[in-house]
Amino acid sequence: IDSTDHSKQMMDFIRNAPKGTLLLMATQDDGSTRLKNDAKKLVEELGSKEIKNIQFRSSWVFIAAKGLELPNNIQREKINHSDQKKDRYKGWPAEIQIEGCIPRNLM
Repeated sequence: IDSTDHSKQMMDFIRNAPKGTLLLMATQDDGSTRLKNDAKKLVEELGSKEIKNIQFRSSWVFIAAKGLELPNNIQREKINHSDQKKDRYKGWPAEIQIEGCIPRNLM
């Protein structure tokens, strides 16, 4: 049994990151059960609107700048849920990506 608390490690990383640090996050396999509620709450505090909507095998990506507000025209988050009728791969949703530029003067 893996006793490593990945949620705690992620929370420690976020909390110790200096102000202005870009935080890029994505789920691989199953963030819905392996990511604990306190970690999801911390990600929500960074601006995530979808972290609590992650379901079994959802694909999710998110970008935040710790302690700073990203401009509204930057795509910050995207989620794609597993759906047997639409999955690209058997039991797995298609990959997702976000695109955009973060102004240098923001940091």
